Amino acid sequence: MSGADQRLRIWIDRTPPPGVVIPPDVVLVDGPEHADGVVVAADRRWDDDACHRLPNLKVVARSGIGYDNVDVAACAAQGVAACNTPDAPTVSTAEHALALMLAVTKRLKGSEARLAAGTAGGPGRLAGPGALELDGRTLGLVGCGRIGSLLGRYAEALGMTVLVYDPYIDAAPVGVLVGIDRLWSEADVVSLHAPATPETRHIINAASLAAMRPGVIIINCARGALVDQTALLTALDSGQVRGAGLDVTEPEPLPPDHPLLGRENVVVTPHVASTTTVGIVRLVGQALDQALIWLRGGTPEHLLDTAAAHPGVDRRFKAGP
Repeated sequence: MSGADQRLRIWIDRTPPPGVVIPPDVVLVDGPEHADGVVVAADRRWDDDACHRLPNLKVVARSGIGYDNVDVAACAAQGVAACNTPDAPTVSTAEHALALMLAVTKRLKGSEARLAAGTAGGPGRLAGPGALELDGRTLGLVGCGRIGSLLGRYAEALGMTVLVYDPYIDAAPVGVLVGIDRLWSEADVVSLHAPATPETRHIINAASLAAMRPGVIIINCARGALVDQTALLTALDSGQVRGAGLDVTEPEPLPPDHPLLGRENVVVTPHVASTTTVGIVRLVGQALDQALIWLRGGTPEHLLDTAAAHPGVDRRFKAGP
């Protein structure tokens, strides 16, 4: 780097939360234009065009596990490393998925709505809540990485049977590994924990919903692209799907008049599963750590494309902008 200030220049796309320590050799800049590294969430695209417009950029650090908004190959071709933080959102997101599952099965929105409307008392107090117990039910996990496996352990603690479909593992860390057809046919609750890829796009669709048990509950804290929302709405209207808990949607956020909103049997949150107080500190702090390891000449543990990134990015950093 040139000039009197030799500190590493980092842009973080949100105000760093209390608890994230900025080292003395780092200066936070107001935008990505002059940054050596960026710490970013999932709502901005990082591709060939973005890298080309930011000639000082040397590393993109995703503050989260999913990196479908980062074109890793394009970044590497421009001499920009990319990394993520797969451990940071695990606990917060698994707990959020459990919270959605409980909110939907216990029909919390409906109970609160009746209370607000003044219809919760008297002889009709118990009429039509339709709440379920999870003990003895079956949870189907589509994807069983860090978040899915932790949710599976929570579910087992509630007395649920856990079935797992994940084509990338040979043995399930929790529950029983099964084929997708068995999971569809046996699960009372289906929870999605897979990345957004061409293979997983709309894995929840009219056909898969029809193959599920009547009254199934759908939980999605992964990516909105995994669910065909039109098919989900149809299945909710018919009763094939009893309810849904969604932290991710297409688009994000949903417009206020979207038909998924306002339903007593659907709980939608605006992609906030990982953003607990401690979760944000882990997300931003670990992403910053990954970026700084690279800028100081090391190799981050979660470098997304080692072969593509070295030696091109390394040469660029050592040469300076």
